[in-house]
Amino acid sequence: MHFLIFLAYWAIRIWQILIFAWALMSWFQPDPRNPLVRIIHALVEPILLPFQKLIPPMGGISFSAMAAMIVLELINDVFLRALQS
Repeated sequence: MHFLIFLAYWAIRIWQILIFAWALMSWFQPDPRNPLVRIIHALVEPILLPFQKLIPPMGGISFSAMAAMIVLELINDVFLRALQS
């Protein structure tokens, strides 16, 4: 059971890194045909979509990535506590 929690913990941590990369890419506008950009968008967009529907952009800035990272961190905190017990 600890292995599954450990695996979920690291999967969420990787998603957080991908969301951070996605946010950085939104500043620099990389080539959308780049395979790495496509992979990151394919993995991050399903997670961010509910947040983008709930939190509208303010002044042209979207806070959906930040909200998703906070929620994922809260979930990871639950997994970390489960691993420690």
